[in-house]
Amino acid sequence: MKAIKWIKKILLGIFILMCSMLIIGVIYEYVSRLKGEKIIPDGQFADIGGHKLHYLKQGESGPTIVFEAAFDPTGHLQWHNLQNEVSKFATTISYDRAGILWSERGNNPKSGEKMAEELYLLLEKINAPKPYILVGHSLGGMLIRFYMDQYPKEVAGIILIDSECPNDEDYLSPELYAMVSQGLPEGFLKFANSVGLARLIYKDMFPDTKEYEYQNTVMPALLHKSAYGILEEGKQDSFIKKEAKKIKNFGNTPLYVLSAIDENRFDQFIKDSTLNTEMVNAWNKMQRDMLKLSTNSKQILVPNSSHYINQDQPTVIEDAIKNMVNELE
Repeated sequence: MKAIKWIKKILLGIFILMCSMLIIGVIYEYVSRLKGEKIIPDGQFADIGGHKLHYLKQGESGPTIVFEAAFDPTGHLQWHNLQNEVSKFATTISYDRAGILWSERGNNPKSGEKMAEELYLLLEKINAPKPYILVGHSLGGMLIRFYMDQYPKEVAGIILIDSECPNDEDYLSPELYAMVSQGLPEGFLKFANSVGLARLIYKDMFPDTKEYEYQNTVMPALLHKSAYGILEEGKQDSFIKKEAKKIKNFGNTPLYVLSAIDENRFDQFIKDSTLNTEMVNAWNKMQRDMLKLSTNSKQILVPNSSHYINQDQPTVIEDAIKNMVNELE
């Protein structure tokens, strides 16, 4: 009987502890959101018909460089430091897709076609000088396909940075494909977003250095908004890929494919050595095959870099943009 009483006391203690932690988490999340509301946006807003998108425009000379971000809650912040450098010799525009950071969600579906249309309307609204050099990282590289397909006359050149491949299933074994294509756990993410856990999950999006002090202040503060935006994009990933793989021809539009080649870049996510090696080889082949999108393409291999080349080797991207600008002059 004493053992049963002790078990009940332990279970009651665990229950009380969990409730206390949840209450603390809810309070922490509430306070964090209040602080987030006080942060002044670093850019401007453009109404694209029904909702506003937040964008940052820097630089007034040369061609217009348009940055498209990856699948994560950082939005335009992903390009913040690089944009500061590129704006010294070109007009630059980064933005937050609908529902990310300061951009309003709106009512459009999270399809590749609609996201391209929203970017087009944004650039039209702010009278961005044409044509554009589009720079897209990861998912952003795949989304560029839709823009190129719908508005080819607007595009002078394309730079894909370790871009996602829409037909990656063709390159991967069923086991590896199932592993890498798992969607975000919607119910857990919504719960985590309400009790402060999401802020812990995404706390390492940027290095903990002075160089990224601004990003590390803004992104966590606005994570409660961005979390739902990326959750929607994740749910639509298979549909976006299905539509994107139909877009196979950029004509002779200049295309640079920047590819990370660090052999250990997937170690954190794929522990099985056989699957890890398969992923490295498959990703390398996907990157090479993207050169077929244009008859005027070249690949730039980036050693000592993870998937986030813009953090690990930003000067490589800066140099690629400079070279493309020079080629187009």
